[in-house]
Amino acid sequence: MMRVGVAEYFDSSHYIPGHEKCGRVHGHTYRVEVEVEGELKNGMVIDFADLKKALKDVIEELDHRLINEIIENPTCENICIWIFNELKSKLPKDLRVVRVKLYEGCDKWAEVRVDS
Repeated sequence: MMRVGVAEYFDSSHYIPGHEKCGRVHGHTYRVEVEVEGELKNGMVIDFADLKKALKDVIEELDHRLINEIIENPTCENICIWIFNELKSKLPKDLRVVRVKLYEGCDKWAEVRVDS
């Protein structure tokens, strides 16, 4: 088994219901890192372009949107889980998403990791 990964950015707004500071609509630039695992086929686990396309297809739904329209409580953690679950459905069945790390700005992040 081998792991490969890609990263992408998107910009969105959200608010956290009931949160004192983050309860108002505000925006972030998000960075998403994705890591997948699979067997080598013709020297590749997956073409990086195909992995990036799958990730872009997922985050396109969030990009330049109010995330609350998609995720009820859009904390960094819940957005990360949402991306993880959506990405799993976009990839070939022989690949396994093992990590999604979502940066909210440059210094805050949440991560979903599936260990072998």
